Amino acid sequence: MKKTLNLLDLVDKETLDEILDAFNEVCGIGSVIADVEGRPLSGEQNFTRFCAKYCRGTEDGRKKCYASDAFGGEMSLKQQEPYVYNCLNSGLVDCATPIIVEGYHLANLNGGQVLEEPIPKEVAIARAKAIGIEDIDGYLEELDRIPFVTKPKLQKIVKFMAVITRTLSDMAMQKYLLAKQSKEYLNKLVDSVSDCIFAIDVNFRITMVNKICHDAFGFEDGRLYGKNFCDLLDPPEKILECKSKLDQGEEDNFRVEMEGVSGDGSKFPAQVSISRINDEGGEVAGYVAILRNITEEKRHEKMKQDLVAMLSHDMRNPISAINKTLELLSTERIGTINHKQEHVIRLASNTNDQLCSMVNSFLDIFREENTNFQLNRTEFDLNAVINDCIEEQSLLLADKQLKVRHATDRECLPASLDLIRMKRTITNLLSNAINYSVTGGLISVRSRKVLGRNRDLCRILKPSVVDRVSANHKYLWIMVKDQGYGVPEEFQDAIFEKFFTVESKEGLGRRGIGLGLAFCKLVTESHGGVIFSRTPTSKPLTQKTPGCEFHLVLPASA
Repeated sequence: MKKTLNLLDLVDKETLDEILDAFNEVCGIGSVIADVEGRPLSGEQNFTRFCAKYCRGTEDGRKKCYASDAFGGEMSLKQQEPYVYNCLNSGLVDCATPIIVEGYHLANLNGGQVLEEPIPKEVAIARAKAIGIEDIDGYLEELDRIPFVTKPKLQKIVKFMAVITRTLSDMAMQKYLLAKQSKEYLNKLVDSVSDCIFAIDVNFRITMVNKICHDAFGFEDGRLYGKNFCDLLDPPEKILECKSKLDQGEEDNFRVEMEGVSGDGSKFPAQVSISRINDEGGEVAGYVAILRNITEEKRHEKMKQDLVAMLSHDMRNPISAINKTLELLSTERIGTINHKQEHVIRLASNTNDQLCSMVNSFLDIFREENTNFQLNRTEFDLNAVINDCIEEQSLLLADKQLKVRHATDRECLPASLDLIRMKRTITNLLSNAINYSVTGGLISVRSRKVLGRNRDLCRILKPSVVDRVSANHKYLWIMVKDQGYGVPEEFQDAIFEKFFTVESKEGLGRRGIGLGLAFCKLVTESHGGVIFSRTPTSKPLTQKTPGCEFHLVLPASA
């Protein structure tokens, strides 16, 4: 149920007042039905002059009374029974019971304005002054007229209040269910949707639309009824093809991008979802279509593409300039350098290479999204490339006192892959392992050639990728394993998505832009391979942390 629902939407004010009149005639106390914030929904029935003229006679006093009524209803709801308490404003004895519809607290029945024992004069004066009462004598005089009620009588009153609120809750519930089932409720619901909704008959004529359809297509109210749905779309053949497949039972629904055609002939990009509606015999009874104007989404997508393209291309020039400068320094063409300076230059060069790799990842992902990503396969020794990547990370490894062990079952591992992108992929995996490793740990790299039915490989393949590894084909299998805290299972697929980053609660690693592993996935799948991560369920006795494994499985031949 929506929290914007008001009790007055379900029970009119006149009915509420009639119920309170009958209640007051029997009980003789003041009462009001208020919303959950204490604001009156009914008339303030049988109120004493003390409450009506003084307690609620000032702005501060009225606010305190509302807060007191709200407090009583909230406490009654928590305790699941009528609640008797002292008014937060004047200290009179009040009571409250909640009105609940389908589990939602709509309002309260508040009653009281009585006393069980006198209020000390000095306390009453302090309360009067707190709410800005100037006529203290009048306040005290009306306070003296407040009736006294015994506890047994008050208990009978609150039991009667509970019966009334249950009755009101039942009345509101019945009205709510009737409204929910009515056509008026359905129309309000449909009209509140921001997307265009069309009901279409078997002849593809529009029989019903929600309000926004007329605004979206620039038609006056009612002018869309009877129109052919195809007239609102371009090209119409595309939606007719979807209709044909729906009629033949090939699909239950379709979602396509087309252009909407407004009444003045102008067009806008639109996403259309269309589903078939069957009658009791399973025959086509009509269709329902939901159309969304995606002009803003397209504009934002274009802005994103332009921004990525601009950043990727414009960043190359300064990176190249830095690289040239570092090359001049390292080759001592403009003067000799000492060992410490050489170390710093190598560190800067390595960082510049990482920045260049990041920009290239931007470009490659951008190309892939725009279908311009192409592989440039060459023949090379994969083991040699892995060793080169490890050497390039030597400074970062030394900073964290990490060791790398590269194990392979053969000296040379021939590969026919895109050399540059494969090198960046392996570098990304190594860099990731370094970032999330504990200081002084070990990074293990293993490379070998296996059949798809290799027992070790089959044991670790995840269900999401196992179907993409053929049992009879040969594969190049690379594993990079660290001794960090691992990746939680719920993130092990998400880490390969663009712009997704995860940082361990232990504070290891650094938060990047989330493109490194996305690039690895792009390159791997472009080669027809699979990549996945796993954190072993058990760790070696010599390790304090489980570590994380990244597995790269690539076809051995193009």
